Amino acid sequence: MKGLFRNSISLVLVITTVFMTISCENESAKEISPQAAELTESRLISFDKIEKMTAQGISGEMLHRGQKATGLASEKQTGRLYSGEGATYYFYGTVNDGELAKTNLNGKLSFDITYYGDVFKVLRGTYVSGNGEVSQARGAILADYTVYLIIELPDNTLLHGIGYENPDNGGIIGDFDMYTTTPTKSTGTWLANVKEIVTPKETTVDILASDGRFTELVSALEKTELSSTLKSDTPHTVFAPTNTAFEMIETLPVGDALRDLLLHHVVEGKFDTRAIHNGMIFSPLFGKTISIGFNSSLFTVNDTVQIIHSNVETANGYIHVIDAVLIE
Repeated sequence: MKGLFRNSISLVLVITTVFMTISCENESAKEISPQAAELTESRLISFDKIEKMTAQGISGEMLHRGQKATGLASEKQTGRLYSGEGATYYFYGTVNDGELAKTNLNGKLSFDITYYGDVFKVLRGTYVSGNGEVSQARGAILADYTVYLIIELPDNTLLHGIGYENPDNGGIIGDFDMYTTTPTKSTGTWLANVKEIVTPKETTVDILASDGRFTELVSALEKTELSSTLKSDTPHTVFAPTNTAFEMIETLPVGDALRDLLLHHVVEGKFDTRAIHNGMIFSPLFGKTISIGFNSSLFTVNDTVQIIHSNVETANGYIHVIDAVLIE
């Protein structure tokens, strides 16, 4: 992608220094160090793939707060119309070299999660500059804290950014390339400090029930009276088999055996894929431990079951969609 993002140098040092010295609201883009290390693309998925994917609508993608729900948009959804998960940032950018050198970008960047992939979440929203100009923004947050950012600025100017999310405070620091109608590009650094975090209000059971892929799971939860457990304030992480996964079982257990099977898919605590590392072992609410792996492109559970959609946040936990039932 036009040579975007060269080798990284001392990423951890740069991130630590910047987050310690820049405040959320009062620092300007001029104070972002032009010596900040350039960041490399993630090995999980390329920038180009996310850029092409988000350039058009994704099947099953939800809306963001800046969009109105039309009949056509509603028909396209596979469950919730909005994810209820997003954030607003104070955005600061400095162009360090190129034809736009010394240009500063100061404004607010607002995103909603509109699609949950296997190792990424799609972001869509807007960038509002200091003078009130509104630009469309899109990108993704990856399971390794990498952030891809695309902003369609006025005058046919396009910003392609890559950054790293600070796991402690949610702030993002990164580099960008800017393209105009001329053959040359400009490069710079950017910082996004969290202004507001938006989290879903629906519980795990509510979100599962709103998605047609989980009718078998929701029915089983109701039969075993586990719905109340996953609606409680106690945080849980659920590895949720789809209807197709349940169809692969010849005979579904009943009674206490079904309850035990379902509890084998539930771990106490909130764990997204950024908190899960290769080889991590979990103790579910019933049965033997389950292990997390990574097969170079997808997270796996017990080596063979794949997490096909990850990090679906709920009011009381996370859902990771899996392609098979975990047999204890």
